[in-house]
Order: sequence, then C-alpha cells, then structure tokens
Amino acid sequence: MWYVIHTMSGTEQKCVQQCSQYIDPADYVEMFVPQYISKKHFKQEWHDVARTLFPGYIFVDTDRIEPILEGVKKVHQYTKVLRDADAISPITEEEQKFLSDMMDDQHIVQYSEGFLIGEKVCITSGPLKHYQGCIKTVDRHRRIAKLEIPVFGGMTPVEVGFGAVHRVSQEEFHQMKQQNIKKYQTSTGLENGQVKVLEGAFAGMTGNLLAADPERDEWTIELELFGVATKVTCSREEIEVT
Repeated sequence: MWYVIHTMSGTEQKCVQQCSQYIDPADYVEMFVPQYISKKHFKQEWHDVARTLFPGYIFVDTDRIEPILEGVKKVHQYTKVLRDADAISPITEEEQKFLSDMMDDQHIVQYSEGFLIGEKVCITSGPLKHYQGCIKTVDRHRRIAKLEIPVFGGMTPVEVGFGAVHRVSQEEFHQMKQQNIKKYQTSTGLENGQVKVLEGAFAGMTGNLLAADPERDEWTIELELFGVATKVTCSREEIEVT
C-alpha cells in the first residue's frame, strides 16, 4: 500500500534520505519520489531532465504504517503523513493503479510526443497515449502538458513532459491521411510486416510494424507523417497486422 508523506517542496530527495536513516528498511518495501521526464534546451541540444511529479510529496510502500510514523517524527525537517479525515490511510487501490500504469518501474513518467490537430492533442508515443483525456492544456514552448488526474481524493493538477512537434489544421491532417491511404490503395493487400490502423486519429493509414510489447499492449508502428517516418504507439485492437 502506498502512503504519502508531505514535506517542503524542493526537499523531496533529501527527505527520503533522512527518513531512511530513522526507519528500519524491514518496515517498508520502498520509499520514492515520483518523477517525470521533461526536455531542457542547453548547449544547442535538447536534454532529458527529471522533475518531481508531485512537489512536496514522497511515497512509501508499506503494510505497517506505525513504524513509519515514528521514524518521520525524527526527521530534521517538516514532514507529515497525509490523513483521510482523522485516520492515517493509504491512497486508494484505484489511485495506486492509475499512477503505477502511468509510471515505469522506476516511478518515472516518461516523455510523450505527438502533435496538435487544430486545438486537439494527438499522442503518437509515450504514457500520455493512455491518458489523453486527462490533458487540459499544452505548453509547446516548455514542452509540457498540464493534466488533471484522480489522486489524493480528487482531481489533482500535474505537469508531465510532452513535445508537440507539429501543429496542423483539420484539413491538413485529412489530406495527410488521404495521401497515405491512396499510396496503398493500388496494392492487393497489406504486405508482410505492414499494419493498418483501424481506430483512432490514424484510422485507415498503413505503416510498418517496428516492435510489439503484448504485456503492456503497446504496438509500435511507423507511419509517414509530415513527410518523415514517425513512430506511433497503438493498442492491439486498434490495428490489423499481416
């Protein structure tokens, strides 16, 4: 079960280090700070930068909260285990699953990519592919998407890394799709290794299968978008594979 400890924003990693000094490792599975990957431009290149997903909060996975409470009292900075009313309780199973599915094994939300069709966001790869409905706004300059996600007992605003590499109009996107579809209409069927998209924004388009991860239900295909080969992640039900 995941419990949440509130601390001062910017001191999350330091708090984890201090807590680990006063809490027996046998009393918890792990203590971590959820992060996300964003992009920062320096030295004429874009670089991956890890940022805190929930500033001011750390998470602890444990079935025994009592020794955690005792250890937190000894930490030499402001810390408090979050409560539900008057009771100390973990986040719900639904909230934990939501976050687990969004993050990788290191509790990091990886960078997502896509483009904008008018004002609509279209995700081509990354974890936001499964959470597109949570996106409220996109900051193309900062390469950030602002979301509202169901944690901490309500809808909580967060930022995650997202690069919208292009912006096109509805008409431009329609023309791009038609060009791709027409390219393969003359063939009698899909060639070996080719994939046809059945659902979603790219429905009707055809490309090449690059990789498949059945466990995560992520099928990476290559479509021709904006005149270049672009990787797009789909679920199995969204595609037809020869």
